[in-house]
Amino acid sequence: MKKVGGDFVSMPIKDLIKPIVRVPYSLNIASVAVTMTLNKIQCVLVDHFDGSLGIITEKDIIREVVARCRDASLVRAWEIMKQPVITADEEIDMHDAIEIMRQCKIRNLVITRGEEILGVVKRSTILNNIKFEEEDYWTAGKENLIQKEQSIH
Repeated sequence: MKKVGGDFVSMPIKDLIKPIVRVPYSLNIASVAVTMTLNKIQCVLVDHFDGSLGIITEKDIIREVVARCRDASLVRAWEIMKQPVITADEEIDMHDAIEIMRQCKIRNLVITRGEEILGVVKRSTILNNIKFEEEDYWTAGKENLIQKEQSIH
């Protein structure tokens, strides 16, 4: 469904979901960083002992461990994880997802189907998708204009 004026194409966020790894709350941050690197991901979910979830991003590791010169092998996941984890249903569209991220000041949105966690969507992925969809929209419009001009001549 196109928005009026071709602002961007609105599609369900579920098409942009990437897997997310879960780690135990007691895992040290050095191991969290290795997990993120091996899985080529920018965040992990933390299973806390009380049953709640937290999230750790690369930015959290930099700000809470590296910038404070803390030993990553001594800092535990539960010490720097952020709560609550902000989630959205898989049927949400990109515009609403970006709005949630803006209001909550987050870059990673965990996507769910009911109580099931499907994965995560990064803000940059959404914005890049909107940019490419918008470029396709304007390129298609330009091609249609060229075709009309050629048919006139």
